[in-house]
Amino acid sequence: MRNKKYQRFKLDFLRHRLSLSVLVGLVVVTLSKTALAQTSATRVPIDAFGEVFTAILAAPAEQTRVVVYRVHQLSNGFPVNIYLNGQYHASLLRGGYTEFCARPGAVNIKAALDDASRLHSGKFDAGQRLDLKPGQTVILKIDESASPSINLVMGRTPQNHEDLKSTRRQIHTISRAKAAVACDEPAPVPLPAAAPASAPVAVALAPTPIAKPPVPREYALETDALFEFGKAEIRASGFNAIESLLQRLLQDFSSVERIRVVGYTDPIGPASFNKKLSQARADVVARQIASRNIPIERGIVAEGRGPIELVKTGCGNKPTPENKVCHAPNRRVMVVITGARR
Repeated sequence: MRNKKYQRFKLDFLRHRLSLSVLVGLVVVTLSKTALAQTSATRVPIDAFGEVFTAILAAPAEQTRVVVYRVHQLSNGFPVNIYLNGQYHASLLRGGYTEFCARPGAVNIKAALDDASRLHSGKFDAGQRLDLKPGQTVILKIDESASPSINLVMGRTPQNHEDLKSTRRQIHTISRAKAAVACDEPAPVPLPAAAPASAPVAVALAPTPIAKPPVPREYALETDALFEFGKAEIRASGFNAIESLLQRLLQDFSSVERIRVVGYTDPIGPASFNKKLSQARADVVARQIASRNIPIERGIVAEGRGPIELVKTGCGNKPTPENKVCHAPNRRVMVVITGARR
């Protein structure tokens, strides 16, 4: 009797363990599927490139501006890693460029092709020494003519460098190089020196009136003529619009004290995206103005304000064709010029 009870107890115990194992297996499978679904749902695509290069702002007075770029016409698709003093800065794909500022002095820069396959050991290789000077702009082109050996060669001025103008900013990685720092305000371009004054003549002078500060003048550029909807790459017609603005500036002002470029968007889409888009568009217009080398006493600044200060209200915020047309006046870049008018 006791043996039968023991056998029955043992059978019930084995059934209980089997049921528990099946239940645990179902829970694990369910959690795995849920985690996989969440991972797939939250996966966000990463853009490798940002805005198209147009021009470079003047170097800050106490810093050096450095641009490194890689042309499109290459057969090698592996990235080229850029190291500053042995620290990672960027990975340039074909047609990409990176721009940063550095403090004056000696900096070692190294370019390494397909360095991931070498466990990033390229940062330990001998690089090239740069002697950076304040107020200087350095343009470096990646030379792959002796691949896999990679060199950096000095480029020409950004206004004349056609292959640099066809590149886009590399944005898919974050610099960890301490030598690459944020750029200060560009150094102001000095106005032409005045002619020497003749010998003074004793005359009776009337009281000198108090000079009034110059009143800024605003010029509006419709971004639909400059950019495609939701993008910051300038159209061919956009260059003509900016050129017309510059011609008008030269007609209206005898000298320019400063220029502010302010970008605005419509409220269609996320506010964070619109803020970033307005800043990118303002930067593009500012670089295009700076490329003309117009003397500006206090330089150019660019600011993106996103979907605020709407000039037209009552439009819907859904991305329909009707709403896009309605919001067209709100998509604009304002160029605010302060100086002496003619």
